[in-house]
Amino acid sequence: MPLIPDLGIAASVALVVFFIVLGLLVLFIEDIDLKIVLGLLFILLGLTVALLAMGEAGVALIALAAIAALVMDQVFEHFAGV
Repeated sequence: MPLIPDLGIAASVALVVFFIVLGLLVLFIEDIDLKIVLGLLFILLGLTVALLAMGEAGVALIALAAIAALVMDQVFEHFAGV
């Protein structure tokens, strides 16, 4: 039985995770080394694929939201010229 069986609830939790992680990255962490970002990106991407393979689509969606927050933080830094 999946941990979060309803994908609607998982999507709303993923949205909250996305905005919390993005907010913490933008407000408190000014600059992250690209090697650390790529490492976290591949770890979370591997976790997402593993969770999807086990049938945990809801938790995988939440991990995907954390990946999106990391990517958006890098995009914001690029556009801001920081």
